[in-house]
Amino acid sequence: MALALSLTLAQGACVATAPSAPATSEPVRVTNGGQPFLMWQGAAARKAADAQCGPRGVRSSIYDRFDRATGAWVYPGGCA
Repeated sequence: MALALSLTLAQGACVATAPSAPATSEPVRVTNGGQPFLMWQGAAARKAADAQCGPRGVRSSIYDRFDRATGAWVYPGGCA
């Protein structure tokens, strides 16, 4: 029993971890081709943000928000 446990622990120590993404990145702000989005156009804004970020898309979170002053959707997580 002790031998099996020690082999299991030894195998776990040999596993490499994947590098993590940087903890901070610039927020992504998108508008509708220079015109402001409306608050309810979140799906269109997300598509625009994904297009702006490239193939990996935008890092979406619960902190995504609509900025009423500028009409931009803001994605604080930045690009993925």
